[in-house]
Amino acid sequence: MKHTPRLHWISILLGLLVLMGVVSFHAYAAIKPGPARIAGEHRELPDGTLALAFHGGPDPKWTPRTLERLRAAGIKATFYVTGAQVTRHPDVARRIVAEGHRIGLDGFRAEGDLASSLNLAFAQAALADALGVHTRLVGAPAEVDSGDREYQDIGTLVRTALREKGGVVRLHDDGSIGGDIARELAKQPGYRFVLISDEQPVAASARERFTGAVTTWSQRNGGVVLVLFGTAIAIAALLGLLRTLMQLGLAHTDRRLRRESEEEPPPWFAPPVSVVVPAFNEVLNIVATVRSIAGNNHLADVEVIVVDDGSTDGTADVAEELDLPGVTVIRQTNQGKPAALNAGIREATHDVLVLVDGDTIFEPDTVGQLVQPFADNGVGAVSGNAKVGNRQGLLGRWQHLEYCAGSNLDRQILHALRCIPTVPGAVGAFRRAALVDVGGVSDDTLAEDTDLTMAVTRAGWRVAYRPEAKAWTEAPATVHGLFKQRYRWSYGTFQAMWKHRGALVENGPMGRFGILYLLAFHLLLPLLAPVMDLFVLYGFLVADAPLALIVWMVFLLVQTASAGYALRLDGESLKPLWAYPLQQVVYRQLMYVVVIQSLITAVHGTQLRWMSVRRTGRLADAPGGTVHVT
Repeated sequence: MKHTPRLHWISILLGLLVLMGVVSFHAYAAIKPGPARIAGEHRELPDGTLALAFHGGPDPKWTPRTLERLRAAGIKATFYVTGAQVTRHPDVARRIVAEGHRIGLDGFRAEGDLASSLNLAFAQAALADALGVHTRLVGAPAEVDSGDREYQDIGTLVRTALREKGGVVRLHDDGSIGGDIARELAKQPGYRFVLISDEQPVAASARERFTGAVTTWSQRNGGVVLVLFGTAIAIAALLGLLRTLMQLGLAHTDRRLRRESEEEPPPWFAPPVSVVVPAFNEVLNIVATVRSIAGNNHLADVEVIVVDDGSTDGTADVAEELDLPGVTVIRQTNQGKPAALNAGIREATHDVLVLVDGDTIFEPDTVGQLVQPFADNGVGAVSGNAKVGNRQGLLGRWQHLEYCAGSNLDRQILHALRCIPTVPGAVGAFRRAALVDVGGVSDDTLAEDTDLTMAVTRAGWRVAYRPEAKAWTEAPATVHGLFKQRYRWSYGTFQAMWKHRGALVENGPMGRFGILYLLAFHLLLPLLAPVMDLFVLYGFLVADAPLALIVWMVFLLVQTASAGYALRLDGESLKPLWAYPLQQVVYRQLMYVVVIQSLITAVHGTQLRWMSVRRTGRLADAPGGTVHVT
């Protein structure tokens, strides 16, 4: 592929518009408007001539009764129906026409609701779908009101209807006694009954029939969609609450256990280490990266192997010009990051290997901290603590919060469950034996780090998290770059989950917790959470339900508090927390789109290419890295 599949964007937007349109129309059709009837043209009828006009139907109970009374009396009448009722009871509307009565429109949602051309269009669309016709009888003409909404004495109502000695008599067809009045009127001597108009309805146009089908479906099924919305929101809320509880519980427990172990620390573990740095066009960052690693204070030998994967910007030349002891530069044609990692692993001489991206800065003790869990022979891999180095600006702060309150906090939770699914490429270490067991770094997915970590866990090795092993990485500086990076991560993660789906039937931590955690909180929750946001907008703007906004605000406060706790756990300042609510309103939506589009891409079977992010070289500003960049 040469371009991001933009049709997926269109399908996402169209899907959201359709959902909002369906529920909005459903709500619109359910609202009873105030009186706003547009009266039709007055028709003069001679004395002794009556035209009966029924309003408010069709009604499934009362309209058939009215039709029976009219048939018994031999009277034809005009029924001014409402579009919403026609949609609800199309069979009754069809019976009105089949029995020779005229049909007109007196509203869409309720009687008199013809104050706008939109309401008239919706009402005509309802007729077009139910009857396939378009009527010119719109808005009842000036009438003699029978008073059937106010009085129940038949005699009085009949006298009221005859007070003008002729004309159009207004009756109701929605639960009153209009049919009974019509029957009594038929018994009055000296009166004849006519239709308001002899003009027959005309066939509806194809556009009207299509509009009618769409609006009818929306009105009838909008309630089902709302139920589905409610179910999705409930699941999303439960997942969000569960994740928060796991964060507060497991992460806190993990931190407590670490503190207890620090009271009686084990002997410092200092094996010799090989650091592999795959690099493709990293000329802006490679100097800072290599110097930070070479300048570490690890107590044993550290060799650094930079693998230049066909760079065209002089990355290899710059790395060689540093002429640092213990640093080797390997050049190869461009074969991709997995191939570069495997080349460096083959060249490495030590059994503990640290794999580092070419845009990462280590703190002086990062290597030493990272290898401590390897004192346990059952540990096959260790994840370090990746931090955003260029956190200036709103986008940088948002990514910093995402790393601390999302990725790193997830790792603390999953460390407690022994099922970390991803050792990040920015800072991770592997035991050579574990890499041999899984056949090295695979190029089957775009998330080679997740694929490799899952494979190591499934091979029986434990993956640990060492938050003290801090590394500063360059995050994308533009929204476009961020989307490309996260799109690749998300798609690659789905690929890795699918590749390792067999873990679900294995009796191991990756199947019991790891993949299920990703499914719940990295797939299902991002897919359902936008529904909550949409429902809040729907409730606040369409359905007049301000409580939805209040619930969302409470949910946001809980998340903000959780993010603050994550910052404290990670030893970070709480100052950036002011940007978190805005992150949830803006940044989070972009992440939702990333997940949704990644899923659509995967379902479509589209092969996504590697998408590199333009570097800025601003890692010199990293809070923990300035000491290394000289």
